[in-house]
Amino acid sequence: MSTRRRFRVPVPASVRAVVLCLALAIGGWFTGLSATVGVEVQLLVLGYDDATIHQLASSVAFNVVGAGGLALTYLIVRRRGFDPAFVLEFLRLRTPTLRDLSWIAIGLIGAFTVAMGYQLVIELFDPFGTGGEGTTHSGIERGREYPLLLLLGIPIAIFLTGPGEELLYRGVIQSRLGETFPTVVAVILASFVFGIVHFPAYLGEDLGAVLVSLGTVTTLGLYLGVLYELSDNLVVPALVHGLFNAVVYLVNFLEYV
Repeated sequence: MSTRRRFRVPVPASVRAVVLCLALAIGGWFTGLSATVGVEVQLLVLGYDDATIHQLASSVAFNVVGAGGLALTYLIVRRRGFDPAFVLEFLRLRTPTLRDLSWIAIGLIGAFTVAMGYQLVIELFDPFGTGGEGTTHSGIERGREYPLLLLLGIPIAIFLTGPGEELLYRGVIQSRLGETFPTVVAVILASFVFGIVHFPAYLGEDLGAVLVSLGTVTTLGLYLGVLYELSDNLVVPALVHGLFNAVVYLVNFLEYV
């Protein structure tokens, strides 16, 4: 009687961690897209064609169901049930203190400093041959056609986009990578994942311009990751992210109204 041996090639923990985090990021995007399409179809069936209603419903679907929902699903599956103590500890989530509020204020100023610094470097060296010009986020482009959407984008950015994306990309993905890699490596990898999943939002005909914009997102992701590690509280990058986007929406509203 012969026996057949099965040889399994061991997969390094580092590879498993990266693949898992890429799957979470891409899965979050597709989950959010699916939820958004579902909401859009229902609104059309019900006869709602107002752009503001569609923007609000789509943002809730994409950020809450997509990013936030998948992040919480991962934490529940990992513990085989909802464990509040584990969730708070893993995410490093707590009520903000005065120190945290200081981090938020300084962090917001720092975010714009980093964004402007990146833009200056790109304009100076022009590595992508675009003269430093990037593509515009699809949400901003739509808002320029319907300026009230830019105003609506302000609370959405603060209460949905910032918390939702930071919950997934910093809270879950960066923390999970940090279990396998040194902190510096985890922050860098998480920022690249953050940049990659934003590709559809900046898609355009000029690849160089797309890369300029993705570089901005990745750089800001790197900055938010560092801020997360220094403050040790997920609330800090979540609010800095949301407030940064809110200011961008406000500036575009004032410019295009």
